[in-house]
Amino acid sequence: MSMDPTPSFETENPDDAYARVVAAYSAPQAVAAALERVKVEARRREKAQELALELATRARGGLLHNHTVKEIARYFRTPERGRVDLLQVAESTGIPLSDARQVLCEFVSAGLLDEYEEEVGDLIRRSYEVADGAHGGITEVFVEAESAARNGQHARQEKSGWLPGWVKWGRAR
Repeated sequence: MSMDPTPSFETENPDDAYARVVAAYSAPQAVAAALERVKVEARRREKAQELALELATRARGGLLHNHTVKEIARYFRTPERGRVDLLQVAESTGIPLSDARQVLCEFVSAGLLDEYEEEVGDLIRRSYEVADGAHGGITEVFVEAESAARNGQHARQEKSGWLPGWVKWGRAR
């Protein structure tokens, strides 16, 4: 007995057999392509989550770094945000150029932003744009940075033993 999944042409209507063969051999390619797109998006999301955790817990930056990450992620969360240069990002967020550049490089390495370089005279002008399909990752980075900021504030409150606005003998007035 044959283990061939396609029935023979002699036992079926030729049109049905052809349709079955086409479905058996072309549908898996379409499904595989769709599955590959889903896998790419899942990898991007996973990388964004890893970046968010790394950025949020990085010791060298601490709270200031978390604030910078959160503000830049907030800036790029706007759906209609197009291609912007480093100076626009720094001015809009109120973050110093060096700090903004550092965090933007981290976003680029995570695949959340695309970086473009243009030569303007002797200088190189850098501009940034959200990578295709990376708006969800930017939002995840923002949420993780916000969560880390809240957790950091909560940890400082527990460490000090006092809530803000409270003194040893009661609430400050």
